[in-house]
Amino acid sequence: MFQQLVVPIDGSAASWDAVPTAARLASSVDGKVEVVTVVDRLGDVVKSERELAEGIERLGKLIVEPTYSVLAGDEIAPTLANYVEARPGMTILMSSHGHGRSAAVLGSIVDSVLRRMFGPIIVVGPHVDEGAGSPEGSYVVAVDGSESSEAIVPIAQAWAIEFGAMPWLVEVIEPSQPVDIDVFESAYAARLASRIVEDTGHEVSYDVLHDAHPARALVDYAERLPASLIFMCTHGRTGLARLRLGSVAAETVRHATCPVVLYRPPELQD
Repeated sequence: MFQQLVVPIDGSAASWDAVPTAARLASSVDGKVEVVTVVDRLGDVVKSERELAEGIERLGKLIVEPTYSVLAGDEIAPTLANYVEARPGMTILMSSHGHGRSAAVLGSIVDSVLRRMFGPIIVVGPHVDEGAGSPEGSYVVAVDGSESSEAIVPIAQAWAIEFGAMPWLVEVIEPSQPVDIDVFESAYAARLASRIVEDTGHEVSYDVLHDAHPARALVDYAERLPASLIFMCTHGRTGLARLRLGSVAAETVRHATCPVVLYRPPELQD
């Protein structure tokens, strides 16, 4: 769980879009928000501090008033990761601009940070609704039958218990698969849900979607619930030509109307 959300700012308007979402999330735990930027020259610190202060002022009144810090480092991702890992209770919430094609990674700084973090980060994509940022309600938790994808489940379940939310385990399978495979995949989701209920005593639901485009299916499902958060790991198998889940995560972030909580399992860390 988070007590302080750290929002990296790169000078773009899109990076500032994540701050109001962070403020709403932080308010739910009586937490704090800190906007940070990374500079590679000490001579830029004063100027960057001024720019952060002005950026916060432009946002107007927020439910949680952010503080700001300038971090010095040669590389953005390791500097951010080191800063957060050294301070228990901090979690990164950052904007993804949504540029470029959906490859097997998210691209930009988001993927670089994920590769160095040992905890989840919260990503605000370009289509997140204004007013999003509640940890209550329903969660979409993407699983695909692999142990890697299931690494996100304990994180989603902990948040669900804390905030009284309903997690939905959702897997997407190929619509052309034969019936016996379909039954097997449905049984997987049911067993996983049953195991979670037995371990935690917290209610959990599940669903199986049939779509050749898993990211589109997850986003549409989250909108129909509606979900306040989507949880997913960035690597695994999807059951669709064994694509890496990184590509699904990238596409989900790009189109989701709610924040996406991403996690890279420890065995996949750089």
